[in-house]
Amino acid sequence: MKRARDGTLDRRGFVSTTAAAAGGLMLGGLPRSIIHVEGRQERPNILWLIAEDLSPDLGCYGTHHVHTPNIDRLAREGTRFTHAFATAPVCSASRSALMTSMYQTSIGAHQHRTDPKGPLPDGIRVITEQFREAGWFTCNQAGTNREQAGKTDLNFTAGELFDGIDWAERSSGQPFFAQVNFSETHRNFTRDPDRPVDPDQVDLPPYYPDHPVTRRDWADYLECAQNLDRKIGAVLARLEEEGLAEDTIVFFFGDHGRAHVRGKQFLYEGGGREERARVRSAMDW
Repeated sequence: MKRARDGTLDRRGFVSTTAAAAGGLMLGGLPRSIIHVEGRQERPNILWLIAEDLSPDLGCYGTHHVHTPNIDRLAREGTRFTHAFATAPVCSASRSALMTSMYQTSIGAHQHRTDPKGPLPDGIRVITEQFREAGWFTCNQAGTNREQAGKTDLNFTAGELFDGIDWAERSSGQPFFAQVNFSETHRNFTRDPDRPVDPDQVDLPPYYPDHPVTRRDWADYLECAQNLDRKIGAVLARLEEEGLAEDTIVFFFGDHGRAHVRGKQFLYEGGGREERARVRSAMDW
C-alpha cells in the first residue's frame, strides 16, 4: 500500500488496494486507522454495486443504442477497467471467489450451486468477516429494496455473512461495506417502456445469426441494462442525499458475462468478461 509522507494511506494507494480486493485478490486485514483526511470520515465506506449477467454492453464501453448515463458517469469520474474477467462464467462459482479472494477451484466451490454445500477450507475467510473485525458494518441489499436481502448464491457455508440489509442499520459514525445486487439483466428480460431500443439498429456479435428473433432478444437485453442504470442512479442519488458520497468508494461490476449463447455458463470471453469496476474516486481521499 502506498502511503503519504505522514504515514497515512493516500487515495491512490487505498483505491488500488480495494480494487484488488474487488477483483478477487486477497484483501489482507484492514487497519482501523486506514486513512485520514482532514474533514473527512476516517474510514471510507465501501459499496459494491453488483449486476447479474452483464458484459461490457454499456455506453461507456462504446455500445451503441443503449442509454446508461449513471454508469457512464461512474466511468467518467473514476476508473474504467477494460480487461476484467470473472474467474467463472456463472454466478455461484464467481461469487464464491469474490467473497473469499480465492479461485473457486482451490476451495471446492467450482460446481454451480453445489448441494450439499460444505464449509470453507481451514484458514479461508470471507471478506465481510475481515471488514467486520476491522469495524465496518456489513450489509447486503436487493436492488433499491431496502428491506430485502440481496443475493448470496455461494457454493459454501460460512455462518452469518452480513450484519444486516441496509447501511442505515449501522451505528452512528460507523463505516459500512455494502453489497447491492441488481437482477435486471438476468433472464427473463423486462423491457424498458420509457426508452425502447430498435432491434433493427443494434450491433449483434458476429457469431450470432442476423435474424429478427436474435435482434429482438439483444435489444431486450440492452433495455434491461437501461433499467439497471436507473436503479444504479437511485443508489448513487441516495448517497448524495445522505451526505455519504464523498466518504464512499463505489465499485460497479457484474458477477459474470451476459445471459446469451456463448455468454453465461460458456467459458468464452462473453461468459467471463465483465464491465468491472467503475471505481468512484471523485472524492479527495
